[in-house]
Amino acid sequence: MGVTGAGKSTFISLLSDAQIKIGHGLKSCTTAVGVYHFMLDGVRVWLIDTPGFDDTNRSDAEVLKDIAFWLAAAYTKNTQLAGILYLHRITEPRFQGSAKRNLRMFQQLCGTKNLNSVILATTHWSDKEGKRYPEEEGQRKVKELIETEEFWGGMVARGSRVERHDGTKDSARKIISTLVDRQIRVILDIQKQLIDQNKSLDDTDAGQALQSELIEERQKSEARLADLKLDMEFALKEKDVKWQREIENDRARFEADIRKGYEQTKELETNMKKMAEEKEAQIRAMEAKMEEDRKLYQEQMKKSTEQIEVIRTEQRIKEAAYQRERREAEQKSGASGCRAPTEARSRRTAHQSGE
Repeated sequence: MGVTGAGKSTFISLLSDAQIKIGHGLKSCTTAVGVYHFMLDGVRVWLIDTPGFDDTNRSDAEVLKDIAFWLAAAYTKNTQLAGILYLHRITEPRFQGSAKRNLRMFQQLCGTKNLNSVILATTHWSDKEGKRYPEEEGQRKVKELIETEEFWGGMVARGSRVERHDGTKDSARKIISTLVDRQIRVILDIQKQLIDQNKSLDDTDAGQALQSELIEERQKSEARLADLKLDMEFALKEKDVKWQREIENDRARFEADIRKGYEQTKELETNMKKMAEEKEAQIRAMEAKMEEDRKLYQEQMKKSTEQIEVIRTEQRIKEAAYQRERREAEQKSGASGCRAPTEARSRRTAHQSGE
């Protein structure tokens, strides 16, 4: 998990052979939960890629529903996590806004008792051209993150580990190995609350945290609307048409924000059954895609098998020809070897008779 641009998809692409769409900027490319795998010392490891709560295409409520549904569905199938990796770009100028919101939601999803199964990894120590981020500045930022309670301090105190991801495959494997080698399985709070406690999403800790943020944002927009009302009265009195248009535009924007806030709050009023019904079409599409991929894989395997059989047949023909030529050569060599001693004996006999 992590904010948009933290390097989640890039991290996974270092380990998995799957083709993953990677963004180069702050526009989100991960719009749904993605599942990938790779082999680590003979063990198949599954990597779950999640969208951030600052997704440019969807609301935080939609993102939470996607993540919560996947985690809950996995839990019902007795699939448990080995650990959680939270990525944070070291180039982040300030730890605020979307970064804080992502971290708060992340902690509510996990639960404080599971923070010892979390690795907090810093990324982007080098840019695309290979230019390294200033070491001293990076170390200062890491120190600030660890020592500040509301940043990483509280999580580190509860067992979370801090690692540096240098952007290489070896670094990614080492970080994942740290989680896998513990041989511990994790059940997150969001999973227990949705399945074991049968709560609706808005009653979970993560849902409550998101609702409190939506209420706070709505109250700010409502307060700004009240200010705009006073501004409009003054603009009308002054007959300032340009100012009136600006106020109208601002008013429309804040009213739209308030409507979206209510819609997101309503969207959280769902349980596992409703989420499953909503996701049914997506599940069918996913199953169809999996079946398509399976058939494609079988066709590729069939072609590969046929090509291998052709190569083997050609090798058998060549081997048979080689063995035949070798036998013929040996027969010729044997026949020549038999004649030579006979001729030599004949010469000796003739010589002896002459004496």
